This record gives sequence, structure tokens and C-alpha cells, in this order.
Amino acid sequence: MSSEPTPTTPDPDEDDLVRYVDDQLFSGSMGTLTDHVTRKAALGNGRRYAILYYLWDREEVARKELAEVIDDPGFDLTHHLGELVDAGLITRVGTPEDTDGRQTFYQITHIGQQEITSDVQNITGSGP
Repeated sequence: MSSEPTPTTPDPDEDDLVRYVDDQLFSGSMGTLTDHVTRKAALGNGRRYAILYYLWDREEVARKELAEVIDDPGFDLTHHLGELVDAGLITRVGTPEDTDGRQTFYQITHIGQQEITSDVQNITGSGP
């Protein structure tokens, strides 16, 4: 017989269920279930996912470069970058000293790196 306590089964109330998942899975380590779902929703768009992957591969990129890579005038880059920032997957950073100070640069966050690294490992079966 195990001496570990058995987790209590959550009440069917949705708020209780969310608290149960927060307690069991996140325990304050990476935010909450709501934060996690927000990140996953942001990555549910193929272009946003591709932007995050591009930043994962390069770490820091100017908005102008992202616009050139996407090469679609109908794509609302500002909106999608905002979604990734709001989800905590990327962040706006100051311009490097050797560049035009009027440009906006973006950098992948630690959580963004974890998302892509995990996918790379799961998809390819190997490390990044």
C-alpha cells in the first residue's frame, strides 16, 4: 500500500475543476491553466506558430524582417505579434546598439522556447 496521499477528486463545478488542474499540474510553476490555454490558443494559428518558430531559430528579430519573411500585405502582423506578446511567448526588446533605433525588435521568451523545443523533440524524436 502506498503512503502517498490520494488526490481528491474535483467537484463537477467548473471553477473547482480549474483549481484542481492548477493545483495538480501547475502548482504556481508556470502560471495557471488559464495562462497555458492562452499560450496554446495563440499557437493555434499557423502563422503565429511560424513566427514563434522563426524567433526560436534566431532568438531576436526586427519587426521589419518578420514582415519581409511573411511577405503578405493582407496579414495583420501587429495583431498577431500582440497575441504572442500577450500570451507571454515573445517580448518586445530594445534595439541593439548597431541598428536603427526606430525599429521594434522581438525576442522569444523562456516559455516560448520551451513550447517550440518540446514540439521539436516530440515531432522529430530528437533534441533541437
